[in-house]
Amino acid sequence: MTEERNFRTCYYEKFGFLGVEEKKSIEILLKEQPLDVEKLRIFCLRFPVPAMYRLYLWKILLGILPANQPSHDFVMKQRTQQFDDCHRGLMLMRRISKQTPLEEVLLKMHLLEKGILPFEDKDLQTDPSYRSFLAMAHGVCSIVDGDVDRYWITSRFYRQFWKYRDTFLHLQAKTLQCLKKEDSDQKLYNHLQQHNVISCLPLIDWFSCCFTGVLPDTSFERIWDKVIGGSCVFLAFVAVAIFLTFRRPLLSMHSSEEMLAYLKNIPDDCGDRLVSEAIDLWQKHGGHLVQTKSDSPNFDKLPT
Repeated sequence: MTEERNFRTCYYEKFGFLGVEEKKSIEILLKEQPLDVEKLRIFCLRFPVPAMYRLYLWKILLGILPANQPSHDFVMKQRTQQFDDCHRGLMLMRRISKQTPLEEVLLKMHLLEKGILPFEDKDLQTDPSYRSFLAMAHGVCSIVDGDVDRYWITSRFYRQFWKYRDTFLHLQAKTLQCLKKEDSDQKLYNHLQQHNVISCLPLIDWFSCCFTGVLPDTSFERIWDKVIGGSCVFLAFVAVAIFLTFRRPLLSMHSSEEMLAYLKNIPDDCGDRLVSEAIDLWQKHGGHLVQTKSDSPNFDKLPT
């Protein structure tokens, strides 16, 4: 697997066509016994992930499935049993019912597993960390079939990602730094600063939910590929891509309220273009270069 690719590959990627070498590379990696988790992580950082392998790859990198492939059936049976026991327990405690929204069910299961399920349901709506979980769960439920996989992917990704919440302020600063650099005449940057848009935008909320609920459901999964691969800083480039993509309409607006309302309702048909632009920016700034485990969230060794 090589990082160097010809111009045709990059061109096709912008239109959603996966390069042949990427597909062959991931298939070779998935045939190794046992799986080399670090190589799979590097693949997520360097190359686009084939949709047909995405969820399986996520489960490996998030530690839901072990590197030893012959154990996968046994492990998933145990995961399913744990899911059923937790769900049954919440039903017996009357904390959930058949009418409870699935996202809320997954959140309560996660909190019960950790031993921190609050006594009052109203507490679930006030804690920002719980709101982030619900947003992530909503996104996962839109692309994953089966409640067992939905629970484990959401819970394990959230558990590890939320440990890095202290870096969200750094991501906000990185967003400003990159925007100032990419906005050649700094007209947009100064316009946003003049109207205090950056400080008023819920950037921290965008980062804390990995853009689920901000971008269309079909777009956030490509963002998660990079984050699960170990690059949280990629989120800053997604924010920059949003500003640059909507540069013209933003410059035509003359109030922070108007700009904030516009940015909080990103059109569904812009999602893929935004993520592609973010990947280009991220690679331009060296984000595609392999990060060591000490430099990035260690998603492949999760606590059981």
